[in-house]
Amino acid sequence: MSCRLIGRPLLICKYSTSAAASRNISTSTKLPAWFFSKEKERSAGHSTLISKDNSVYEIVSERVVPKDWQSYLNQKEDLISCINSSPDIKAEHKASWNIVTGGELFTAVHLFRYDGWNDIDSTRAAVKNNQQYLNLDRSGFPFITSKKIELTKNFSFWPSPDERIGDHVYDIRSYKLTPGSLYDWSNYWAKGIKHRTAVRKDVPYAGLFTQLGQLHTIYHIWCYESLADRKSCREGTWEHPEWNEVVANTVPLVTQMNTQIAEPLPFSPTK
Repeated sequence: MSCRLIGRPLLICKYSTSAAASRNISTSTKLPAWFFSKEKERSAGHSTLISKDNSVYEIVSERVVPKDWQSYLNQKEDLISCINSSPDIKAEHKASWNIVTGGELFTAVHLFRYDGWNDIDSTRAAVKNNQQYLNLDRSGFPFITSKKIELTKNFSFWPSPDERIGDHVYDIRSYKLTPGSLYDWSNYWAKGIKHRTAVRKDVPYAGLFTQLGQLHTIYHIWCYESLADRKSCREGTWEHPEWNEVVANTVPLVTQMNTQIAEPLPFSPTK
């Protein structure tokens, strides 16, 4: 894949069914009240029906040579400064994180927003003729061992990524779904997000689904004050009886799931 677009101890976090079993997850016999029309599902693309607007979000993941971590940060900050000062580059920098638990360490994740696919096309053309950008981009090649770019859309029932102030940790959760189950997932999570925000409105940060990259993949990004706050908020959700229903009906749709704890990088707009 082209690299033109923008771009402690390790604990492995795995899903366990024992915790779920202790909560006595069960389904009801009532038919679900769908948030998205099942009739429309048959006549329109899922991404059109469940996305918030025309925005496209680019997730850039880069694995960094450990000894070059600080050099990488300096180079990336300069590159993003170039992006922000170049009107022809339509990428809006939303966030940058460092994975600290649950995934490969010395991994940086960057989130950019485009107004739509036309802005992505124009940016691809613009960077090819922006010598400052090209030089800065190439200067970072020795610092990384791999780079992955995914283009995603934001779920209509999630908030749009915004700037947070203070000191936060972010829980970046990914789910790989059975092909064809995205629409049902969306209908259940349109209810589920209400239970999560009932605990505290500022916990949800972004809910994204892939358009280019590993398809049938969902990203839920949550913002917490600390890991203890994360535990408290997640346990608080179980006080809502209907949350049990959401979990019971979405877990069977998942083929693989992962969670990573991330901290904002110094130049991240969201903290």
